[in-house]
Amino acid sequence: MAGVSLADQPHQVTIGMYVNDIQTVDLTTYSYAVDLYLWFRWKDPQIDPVSQFEFMNTFDPEAHVRTVLYEKPVPQPDGSLYQIVRHQGLFSAKFPLHDYPFDRQLLTVTVEDTTMTAPQLVYVPDREPMTVNGEIRLPGYKLGKATVAIRNKPYPTAFGDLSEPEIEPYSRAEFRIPISRPPISGLLKTFVPVILIILSAAFALLLDPCHVEARIGLAITALLTLVAMQFTMLSGLPEVAYLTLLDQVYLASYLYILVVIGIVVQGTRVDQTGELRGSVVVVPSSGRRVCFTVTGAYLAFVTVIGMLNLLV
Repeated sequence: MAGVSLADQPHQVTIGMYVNDIQTVDLTTYSYAVDLYLWFRWKDPQIDPVSQFEFMNTFDPEAHVRTVLYEKPVPQPDGSLYQIVRHQGLFSAKFPLHDYPFDRQLLTVTVEDTTMTAPQLVYVPDREPMTVNGEIRLPGYKLGKATVAIRNKPYPTAFGDLSEPEIEPYSRAEFRIPISRPPISGLLKTFVPVILIILSAAFALLLDPCHVEARIGLAITALLTLVAMQFTMLSGLPEVAYLTLLDQVYLASYLYILVVIGIVVQGTRVDQTGELRGSVVVVPSSGRRVCFTVTGAYLAFVTVIGMLNLLV
């Protein structure tokens, strides 16, 4: 990176952003499409922060479209120069998915000067540094309050520039929009179908042991349905090395159905003459009591899993 002679005080560049639209959020590629306006104001006509800046977290840079609105910087009443840029493209951030489907994400657009280090140029947030179009509707998400953070970004290299004997940081502006999923939607779309499958498997414990085929059929059907539903739910997520909240709920559900199948198999036996013998073994007094005990333990376990993930 080319250097510029150091001054006593760095150039101050006022920066701000207006987010016109957020088209998509793609969890599988960790990307999101943003249509934005970015403006700069500065005093020294010898520098051009518009031609020097770059976005540091772009996704598929070749597909980005940048338009400078004015041919030349526009003088302002306070003696500064003003320029505004419209930019459209995909940006990237590493989305944490531990709490999925109740995850909260942070959409970030990061701006940094490419040639001047922090001792030479610093970004200063405008009076209203970030505004989001109130008409934006992002399906499946709620938008939080946008914020701006200005910090110095250090790099452990001089990028091969021999004219820079000292490694210095660069001024960076991070524009952030938090998004979250509505909790009611996550409960209805994700956990209600799982609970219905669990209740279907629980009915196998309420049938008389003589109904062997019906009991096994309910449990096996519930297991296969749960497997198919998990593949469908996870199809829109990237591969991660850790278990999400949804993964943990499905694992608990698999364990529950296997316990139900084990109780059904243990409680129903057929002798060599083909006659049915046996009863519910774990709690001999009532299959209903077994059903309520096992199902209650499952619900309590899932509740604990949810609390540990969301509160920690």
